[in-house]
Amino acid sequence: MEFKYLLFEIKDNVAIITFNREDKLNAINGKMFDEIWEALDEAKNNQEIRAVVLTGKGRAFSTGGDFNQASEGMAGDVDSVEDGGKMQSGELEIDVSQKRIVLKMNETPKPIVAAVNGLALGGGLNLALNSDLIYASDSAQLGTFFMKRAIIPEMSSTYILPRIVGIHKAKELIFFGDRFSAQDALDMGLINGVFPADQFMEKVMEIAIKLAKGPTYSIGLAKLAINKLLRDKIIQALENEAESLFKAFDSEDFTEGLLAFFEKREPDFMGR
Repeated sequence: MEFKYLLFEIKDNVAIITFNREDKLNAINGKMFDEIWEALDEAKNNQEIRAVVLTGKGRAFSTGGDFNQASEGMAGDVDSVEDGGKMQSGELEIDVSQKRIVLKMNETPKPIVAAVNGLALGGGLNLALNSDLIYASDSAQLGTFFMKRAIIPEMSSTYILPRIVGIHKAKELIFFGDRFSAQDALDMGLINGVFPADQFMEKVMEIAIKLAKGPTYSIGLAKLAINKLLRDKIIQALENEAESLFKAFDSEDFTEGLLAFFEKREPDFMGR
């Protein structure tokens, strides 16, 4: 498969999906969200593929949503929450191309490994959180980041993150949005392992190939059995996050956060 913003290859029955906006630190625009979904759909349905690795080109895994596109919204070409689309939350109809990625990752009966090679911030971290296993380079830095721009965490992270690190630690990570190291992430149980940067992809591929050579049908059944118990809560989290995100978009602090981003300065938030 060929994409504009992704690299896609199959090696030893492993699909390697590489975010390919290196000059933008792999920030994700609407078209890239759509391509990620298409790549995951191919990985789900291609019989040759038995495991998936997500990673980034250059020094970032992904720095999340592309703020240069913020005024246009983050959605691509979508039609329904299950297979491409829109979510109803009260009277709000919200484009959710990034939300359908969560559901696609959740329902794909093949192990998905996030290879966090560098910066993983905001939505980039959330992509990793929705994977089945997460490994990071020892040079990687991670962070929820959203509050740096006065916006709300999304992609079901308000449900997933507290389940991994505990409620109070999750609130700390979300409220402050500061970066933390791969070792810190390992210590808090957020990721499965840390590898030296110069051996990183080699080590991750060893794990992915081991998975691909394993009983992947049964691995898939186990994954789906676990995820079915989480699915209703994940969908509810997506709805809650979307509703809160729209409220945040109407706030003065969001406007200030956006201006600060474009003016390359620290924001002066007013709490309204």
